[in-house]
Amino acid sequence: MNLAKKSLCRLLVVSVTCLSIHCARAEMIATEQAVTVSAQASRQALLAYLGRADVASQLHSLGVERTLAAQRVAAISDEEIDTLMGKLSSLPAAGQMSGGGTSSGGYAGGGSAFLVVLVLALLVVWLIYIATPRSPAETLNSSF
Repeated sequence: MNLAKKSLCRLLVVSVTCLSIHCARAEMIATEQAVTVSAQASRQALLAYLGRADVASQLHSLGVERTLAAQRVAAISDEEIDTLMGKLSSLPAAGQMSGGGTSSGGYAGGGSAFLVVLVLALLVVWLIYIATPRSPAETLNSSF
């Protein structure tokens, strides 16, 4: 039982030290700045969508070069970008565009996957600890 406690403590120490701890900072920003960042992210997501092989081949079959489409995306307004992104996301076969779409900012979910694996590992260790048979004397004399 003592070995189980030591192993559990070591696992917890290693998991806490391996997790990256980020400091959050909040500041007030102007509405125009937030809209500009959102519009730039939408524009980049649309350009990434145009860069996909299936989209590029469809554009080419329609007689539109990718560079011309990218120039058009660069020239349209932010409102038009938002409208186009809304239409693309509402299509039944649209799915998530390469580059992460506008909601995730293009970040992969590696941190959350690590956290899920860590929680599952801790759950297994805890279940093993609970399932180990102990004598009544150990149970009464042990202190947590």
